[in-house]
This record gives sequence, C-alpha cells and structure tokens, in this order.
Amino acid sequence: MSLKGNTINTYVAADLDYANAKKVEATVNYETILGIATIHNGKKTLSSSNRYRGLKKEEQQALYRAKELSGKDIILDPQFEIEKHSWFFGAHKTKTVKVTGWGVDIKGLKDDPHAVLNSEK
Repeated sequence: MSLKGNTINTYVAADLDYANAKKVEATVNYETILGIATIHNGKKTLSSSNRYRGLKKEEQQALYRAKELSGKDIILDPQFEIEKHSWFFGAHKTKTVKVTGWGVDIKGLKDDPHAVLNSEK
C-alpha cells in the first residue's frame, strides 16, 4: 500500500507466549425502549485496519472488554455469540454479545523478512 511514494508495510511477525495462553470471554448487553438506549457500554472498542476489520460496534466492544479483563495483549480466534430479542413489535429490544477466544501476550517482535524500506526503492 502506498501514497505518493510513501510505503506502509502492515506485515508484522510477533513472538507470542503460547505457554501462558488462557481462555478469555466477555459479554456486553444492550437494551433499547422506543429506540432509546437504556444500557450504555461506553465508547471504547478494539479495532484494527486489518485484523478485526468488518466487526460490528458491539463485537468490537466485547473484544475490548475481553482484552481489558484478561490483561492479555491479543485475543486469538475470537468467536462471537449474539442473542437478540424483540417485544411489542420492536418497541423493546435486547441484544447480548459474548466473545470467547484465547488471550496471549507478546514476548517481542521478529525481524520482517518482507520489509521494503523507502530508501531501497
């Protein structure tokens, strides 16, 4: 990817601590009555330009909560369970988003064999 001759390389190889990986999970709940939110989960989300692209806001909030509660650096293989309910023709809605995955820490970054520096062009 480049913009006017400036190259941005997004490939990164990391040395992960698989020995201390642990199962992590988090749940966020949503409720609206007549379109007005009655449960607020804050505005913090976990997103990335490539790794978690395409996730809905609720899924990003669940990932953020899982990462914060576990104290781990990365959540591997996140899997989402979404449960929705609606009553009174949609006047009262609830949604529960649960994420489970493996939390791992980063021990360090590896040298990038694919790196192309701007000065090498």
